[in-house]
Amino acid sequence: MPFQIGRSTESPIDFVVTDTVPGSQSNSDTQSVQSTISRFACRIICERNPPFTARIYAAGFDSSKNIFLGEKAAKWKTSDGQMDGLTTNGVLVMHPRNGFTEDSKPGVWREISVCGNVFSLRETRSAQQRGKMV
Repeated sequence: MPFQIGRSTESPIDFVVTDTVPGSQSNSDTQSVQSTISRFACRIICERNPPFTARIYAAGFDSSKNIFLGEKAAKWKTSDGQMDGLTTNGVLVMHPRNGFTEDSKPGVWREISVCGNVFSLRETRSAQQRGKMV
């Protein structure tokens, strides 16, 4: 079961996410701030049968199921000839230390690529140079 996540309110988006601005009292307070969330941020695919895996892929997918990245997004060709890339603002994930328990502590933030590869964070969120593959 695939789910498309992003800030766009267009029909391919299943879950619309927006930035929150510390101290803002209403949506009108956030209108002038540029979003750090990509229009078509990522796709999550969940298996409903064992082993119940969930995979995350950066970028949006158009109606033809082709990957869609903005023109400013970092892109590169992998050693096996596939194209991979990062969304302009990045899709970041963090797995807490000690798992999801009362004793959880923040883990290390990582960035997910279009092909689902995991990288260390870039120098800045919109840098053209990707981090190191983890």
